[in-house]
Amino acid sequence: MKKTVKTVKKGYAIWIFVLLVFVFYLSWALAAPFDASPDESMRYQIVEFIVKHGTLPDGRDPEIRNANWGISYAFNPILPYMAGAVFAKVVQVFTDSFRATVIAARMVNVLLGCGMAWFTWKIGELLFRKKETGRLFAVLVCFLPGTCFLFSYINTDGLALFTTAWILYCWCRACKEGWTLKVCVQMGIAMGLCMLSYYNAYGYLLMSAVFFAGCMMKCGEQKWDWQQLLKKGCLMLGIVFLVAGWWFIRSGILYDGDFLGMKTSSIYAEKCAIDELKPSNRVLPVNMGMSVLDMIWWVPGEWQHNWLVTVLVSFVGTFGHLDIFMPYLWSKVYLIVFAVGILGNSWRLRREFCLTTEFVKKEKKADADGILITEIWRKNRRWNMRNWMHICMVGAMVIPVGLLVYYAYASDFQAQGRYIMPMALPFFYFVTLGYENWSEKLIRNEKISIWICRIGQGTAAISVLLTYVLVYRAAY
Repeated sequence: MKKTVKTVKKGYAIWIFVLLVFVFYLSWALAAPFDASPDESMRYQIVEFIVKHGTLPDGRDPEIRNANWGISYAFNPILPYMAGAVFAKVVQVFTDSFRATVIAARMVNVLLGCGMAWFTWKIGELLFRKKETGRLFAVLVCFLPGTCFLFSYINTDGLALFTTAWILYCWCRACKEGWTLKVCVQMGIAMGLCMLSYYNAYGYLLMSAVFFAGCMMKCGEQKWDWQQLLKKGCLMLGIVFLVAGWWFIRSGILYDGDFLGMKTSSIYAEKCAIDELKPSNRVLPVNMGMSVLDMIWWVPGEWQHNWLVTVLVSFVGTFGHLDIFMPYLWSKVYLIVFAVGILGNSWRLRREFCLTTEFVKKEKKADADGILITEIWRKNRRWNMRNWMHICMVGAMVIPVGLLVYYAYASDFQAQGRYIMPMALPFFYFVTLGYENWSEKLIRNEKISIWICRIGQGTAAISVLLTYVLVYRAAY
């Protein structure tokens, strides 16, 4: 009976958490006026076009092409905008209010944020040794000010975060259950949707392939299971193609073989943008004779900090058109908290990243007279799938950072933390794991450890609430 009650309470907890996330993200979405976020007006043009014409737009269409930049967001996957158009169309049945239509389009990201919250909570249950630590992980991810802001306006970044959470959840299930049919199907759907989000999340597709290939090694013998690799790999690739292939085929047809749309977008930016925004006229570190390290430490113009610190502060939370800042001391406290958590993994590197685990067995044998007993120790090495997942999580965390560095250095100099937001889940996993390690090392009393974890959850929630009231809401 007690076990049943605990199970029911556990089931309620996750839905209470998701409901709180919904209410909070909706509050952020309702607070901001239209186009008070990065390029929201350009993104809304796609929603408006679909509502008006009932068809998907061509990225070259002058109706949606921005006069300054010479391009539109229709060159990129537009799945959230398509869903936003459906929501907007339903709302327009009841009202002609422009504000209501915008909020309807924003609701797509609010709901994606709730989905991410559900997956994050489940990941915490599967990965952490202690229940409260898993919940701390969910709170850190979902109530980071930068995360809340990302789910408050029209963009494809929300879908990127949702799909990366789903992919990591599938990794966790694969470690626990193996690559069952259900896991493979979910993984295929999640990767397909990830392809329809934003390119800075594509590192998860690469690392998913690496993780899956590693999982096909048999424990102990470490021989490749080629039959399962091909069978299940082809199943997932087939699902990915069904979910996402149509978009890239369409782009290839529209843009003369440019399946990603990036080349055509660059051509139109050079052709139609105003002079200072043409790709050939952009001021870039690569054209200024800077090295990558020079760019990282560069403090341009009226910036208060160098490029690296600006990116990190923006990751924690910078709002509006990246012109509404949290107090810098507040942001830096967040960064210090993250750094301390990461350091908590420093003395457990072998335990968390070693790919083979040694199992020692003892056997007893007697001599010919049956008197002498000899102990023989045999060591068998087995593939540690959890640690293999840790390595793949590091890869998924590093790739968005590398893409941003390259983009800022050689394509479009920006210091927006939203471009590295796909690293959030693995990053906060290692932050939380570090604090769990600190707790085990320094605190012997289990109850004290639990309450410290709960205080951490409460502090993170209060901090983001104050950010909403004193910084974000106050700006409007």
